[in-house]
Amino acid sequence: MEEAVIPGGNQAQFGLSAKQKLYHFLCSRPAGADASELIGLLLSGVGSDPELGARLVRQILDDDPNFVFDADTAQWRLAQSDRLRVELDQAEFTVVDLETTGGRIGPGNIIEIGAYRMVGKRLTDTFSQLVRPQGGVVPRFITGLTSITTEMIREAPPIEHVLPAFREFLGDRVIVAHNAAFDFGFLDFEFRRIFGIGLSNPVLCTLRMARRFMPSLKRRRLDLLAGHFGLSQEGRHRGLGDARMAAEILSIFLEMAQRMGITRLDRLLDDHHRGIAGKRIERHVSAEEIAALPHSPGVYLMRNERGDLLYIGKARRLRERVSSYFSASVRAKTAELISHVYKIETRVTRSPLEAALDEARLIRELKPPYNRMLKSAAPAFFIKVDLMDQFPRVTLSTKMSARRGVMHLGPFIGRRGIEHSVRALSRILGLRTCGGKLAPSEEVSPCIYGQMGHCTAPCNMSIDGDGYAERVRRAVSFLRGRSGPILGELARARDQAAAAMRFEEAARFRHHLEALTTLAHRASRLSEVVTENNLVIVTGEGGDRAAHVVLSGRLAMTRRLKSEEAVTEVRECVAANYERYKLKAVERGELEEMSIVARWLRERASDQGQLIYLSGPFLEPVALLACGQPNP
Repeated sequence: MEEAVIPGGNQAQFGLSAKQKLYHFLCSRPAGADASELIGLLLSGVGSDPELGARLVRQILDDDPNFVFDADTAQWRLAQSDRLRVELDQAEFTVVDLETTGGRIGPGNIIEIGAYRMVGKRLTDTFSQLVRPQGGVVPRFITGLTSITTEMIREAPPIEHVLPAFREFLGDRVIVAHNAAFDFGFLDFEFRRIFGIGLSNPVLCTLRMARRFMPSLKRRRLDLLAGHFGLSQEGRHRGLGDARMAAEILSIFLEMAQRMGITRLDRLLDDHHRGIAGKRIERHVSAEEIAALPHSPGVYLMRNERGDLLYIGKARRLRERVSSYFSASVRAKTAELISHVYKIETRVTRSPLEAALDEARLIRELKPPYNRMLKSAAPAFFIKVDLMDQFPRVTLSTKMSARRGVMHLGPFIGRRGIEHSVRALSRILGLRTCGGKLAPSEEVSPCIYGQMGHCTAPCNMSIDGDGYAERVRRAVSFLRGRSGPILGELARARDQAAAAMRFEEAARFRHHLEALTTLAHRASRLSEVVTENNLVIVTGEGGDRAAHVVLSGRLAMTRRLKSEEAVTEVRECVAANYERYKLKAVERGELEEMSIVARWLRERASDQGQLIYLSGPFLEPVALLACGQPNP
């Protein structure tokens, strides 16, 4: 056979890097892959010549005992995968459930480990151990959820003493959990911290299996799946109880897999590593690289093999966000992106706000090709009232307007509830819902809403401009937080209709009251109308702090607070621009940052940044200097 020639000259160096790529790929393909698929990972332009591809792969892997070629199937696999080539009835699993102090991965955050060993569909041994967390305190919320109290774990051993015994119990079996990314993430972190090396066990996720085997189910929470199959839910939210439920659910899914023709463990794992759309995730970034990423907020830049930028994203916690891209449950488009990613660059920021602002700026400047395809953040909706219109409407939009006189309230996350509330407010006050400018005339026939009495029909002059303006004033007053008058009227109307036994009418008033009470509650949690936000946001701590001046909803300045001169600059910016920004029209280029700031204020946790609200063009330097400084 003619010897294949490796492009690029240095065959030894190429062979080493190629082996690394193929090794990582075949780790997720225990059942194997043929030469054409493998060579496609390494080179372009050889797919039309299968014989050349087979020769190249054989030349790279033939003498390496880590790789095995199966002549019967013409596929390559890792030698270590041979232990997975067993029938499902003989496969060994360890089904795990952890209880933790919260959702954030960190040292000493596990408070209970529960696990079952399984051989096929049979449960064999158990492992159950309470763990004393770092700090020795179980948060009240976790106690309410799990019934595990601080007193219960006071005498329990720390994770450093528990993990060696659990490692022995786990062995090299397949790890199974419901939402396995959560449990695996905590365990892998502690394994790396305590033993210096992470988990290498294969993983199955019963939540992921539920999506694959039972696509018609809309809710796949562990207790709901157990209820669906008629399983006992005893011990819910405790390690051993949840592990037992997951183990019994796994037994059902193993039977389903066998009926589908998946009878071997390696083939089940192979199928499991496909995304929701069935596209396999080709991974070129190692788990060790991802584990080394910081937990801090920041932005991440994904690059291909040549170093070209593909995608930019932001994260509250970089390691958790980046690792989520390599989950088997990603969408097909995300799997396609990951198949091209060879390097991930991260830039740490002081806060999620700065991460969001940096992400927006970098996307504008660098225009990565995948950002438009993979825009995945839940859309933010704003309630808009165009006060410059003669007959304004209350509408919902994902975009802010740069036109003068447009009031924006928000952002609200989730459309359904807020849309219902906006419709109820418009209907109660008789505001129009039709678009466009009106040219009122008595000759105009009102729309169906006007005929039903849901709109005061300014189009045919059923109400004059002053009367309609009064209704708009009441709507704006409600949206600004003065909800009492309208809610009181609705409550009285409901009670009067019920007393007169007009029960359908009373029910309608009750539904309106519920919708507007929800809207009033959500609006009160926001930071008023977007264009009325006047504050200074201080992010970071100690000597690494920054001030973000927000005037009339717009980001007017960002300064690092590294000196007294910087504090003076921030004070002077507020003094010089507070009134000017009130009169200054919003520019289109300011809208994106306005939306980012408003959304951050809506979603921020209490420990993310400190806020100094401004009631005028004055900022006390002592307030600015105190923010972000350690308590004496």
